[in-house]
Amino acid sequence: MNASSAVFASLSIRPHTIKELINKLPYSSFTVYEAVKDLEKKGLIRKIRRGKNVIVIVSDGYKLQKLREIYIRALSFGIDPEMLLRDTTMTVWKSIEKPKTLEEIQENVKLSDKWIKKILRFLVDSNLAVYEKRKPIIAVLRKEHGLNKLLKAFTEKEEETGTVYYEGTIPFEKQVKTPENIEKTLYEKIDESLTIKDTGFLIRGENGRLSILESVEKALSIEELFLREINTPEGVEDFCIRLIVSKKIDYKHLLMLAKKKNMVNVVGCYLDVLNSIKKIVEPDVIKAFEKNISKHKRTFLRQEKRYGKEGWEDKYEKKWRVDIYLDIGAIRHGVRSV
Repeated sequence: MNASSAVFASLSIRPHTIKELINKLPYSSFTVYEAVKDLEKKGLIRKIRRGKNVIVIVSDGYKLQKLREIYIRALSFGIDPEMLLRDTTMTVWKSIEKPKTLEEIQENVKLSDKWIKKILRFLVDSNLAVYEKRKPIIAVLRKEHGLNKLLKAFTEKEEETGTVYYEGTIPFEKQVKTPENIEKTLYEKIDESLTIKDTGFLIRGENGRLSILESVEKALSIEELFLREINTPEGVEDFCIRLIVSKKIDYKHLLMLAKKKNMVNVVGCYLDVLNSIKKIVEPDVIKAFEKNISKHKRTFLRQEKRYGKEGWEDKYEKKWRVDIYLDIGAIRHGVRSV
């Protein structure tokens, strides 16, 4: 581990004064000063005054707090975080998320056989990866390892998920995110107005828009989110309509997913009902769903069955082979509000 990594590791555990770092670390005072200066220049650490002392702490932000966690966790597992986080190591690490031969790794990372073998040995010795075969070499990450999960969160880019904006006296947007991405949002947008659904946690910021964050176990595509929400009254009366108007839905992908989930009849019927109120879906999209109607009858919004039917449903039920329990008034309001 080099001096900069040793300083950052110490600060990851707790804040220190520069004098404390000099006294504790096995480096000259000049080397420690230079390491602090370099880390500060990169924005990884900062100095603050606490009483009479100036102390050095890890800077704020999701990425840096994750990096701090990685350093502490790596040390806990007896792994050198400096070696682990080198660009070459991380390039090989990313390449073996799925089992890869040495030749496949080399094709991905453009490093020499000798260097790749050295990195693989480090990852395997650190218990972060395993050899599925040694002759020829086939290596893969151990996804269940806690440090690998941290590294994945640290390196992963946030996927595009459903964000729907609501205008009005108090404008707000609803965002559906994984726990990792909600954590990232909390770090990055703590000065903005946000709340997390079902928790009671609410932060008032300077901006006028409120972000309502909903946590889901895994990242959902826009189409997966649509199919989830169409099974709820809020979804059919509002959220799904706004997703359609946002023009973000890939209808070919939606049809493919609907086939897998036996939801073609329900989705096609819903799009047809919406278009009877206002043309917000291309007719060809509805025709594509109509060509794939299942022979088995489906129930649309079973949880509303206790309220009965309104009398408008008959032609849609025959055409789409569905048993419909929708509030057409609420749907009309939803369509006209966008």
